[in-house]
Amino acid sequence: MYNFFVVLHIISAGVIIGLITTSILGHSMRKKVKGTMAELGSIRGAAIMAPVMANIGSIGLLLTGVVTTIMQYNSSFFGFSTLPWLAMMQTDYVVIMAISGAIMMPRGKKILALANAELAGPNAPKGASEELRSLVNKQHTMTMVLAVLVFIAIYLGESKSLMWVGAR
Repeated sequence: MYNFFVVLHIISAGVIIGLITTSILGHSMRKKVKGTMAELGSIRGAAIMAPVMANIGSIGLLLTGVVTTIMQYNSSFFGFSTLPWLAMMQTDYVVIMAISGAIMMPRGKKILALANAELAGPNAPKGASEELRSLVNKQHTMTMVLAVLVFIAIYLGESKSLMWVGAR
């Protein structure tokens, strides 16, 4: 049963990595269609897809992380003295979720509402407004910050054998 949850955990991490990859590719593609209606469509599509992928990945990581921690380490949450790699990874996850909930989600909702309004407006053929572009660029920058935190979590998970303290 433990292996099943580990596989689900890895798949959930893959969804998050896919979201980061999609964000990077979408950002570069959006530059190519700047000033066209396709720019608005691209922004709207990303604003719809990103929260779905983020929810699937983060909920999957949370549930499988809790289950595997309980199964493997007997409920050792934030055990800096016993499992430093796991405690650092859990802290990293909490920071990621705090940034996502406090910054990414509200801004994402604003981006989607603005993109929908601009698509329905008379200036849609001219592409996104500077306000919308600014919001999207800020969102992309924060996504890259979160990407660094995600890769730190992956490194911690993969480096557990290098840490000096093990489970007791």
